[in-house]
Amino acid sequence: MADDTRDDRIQGESGGRADDRDRAGENAEANRDNSQTHIEVDVSRPKTAKEREEEKLLRIAELEEEKRRQKEEEKRRQELYRRRRKRRLITPGFVLVVGAIASITMFLMKFENKRMLIWLLVILLVSWMIGSLIQYMFERFAAENETNVSDEGEVINRGLANSEDVKAEENG
Repeated sequence: MADDTRDDRIQGESGGRADDRDRAGENAEANRDNSQTHIEVDVSRPKTAKEREEEKLLRIAELEEEKRRQKEEEKRRQELYRRRRKRRLITPGFVLVVGAIASITMFLMKFENKRMLIWLLVILLVSWMIGSLIQYMFERFAAENETNVSDEGEVINRGLANSEDVKAEENG
């Protein structure tokens, strides 16, 4: 009798395993059938004229948006180039203004020519160094601003949020 119960347990265990295998096999087949059906529905169903027209309009809108972005980028590049060229004139302009002021002042104060030329050379060299420093600072600040603007121009897509989530965030 003990042998009979032992045999029943062994058969029950192996039978249980067989049942589990059958269920797993059925689940796998059902999953395969569902995924294949889903794919077949999308592939086999032809697109309607309205869907084709919508896709065409979307493609046209995307192309127009890309052209607009390219034009804006080209305008931005031209503006940056124009500003760089203007910044290059800072040093010569500064030197000319300081030199003119020094020359006129020394002429009105009746400096002798040799002494006036020596002082003018010193003043022009110092003004050239100061002008170069000012130009360098302007260019550095402009480069920082350009990187900040380009960073701000990037848009991070976070997807669509539920209105309840947005309200919860606003209310804290």
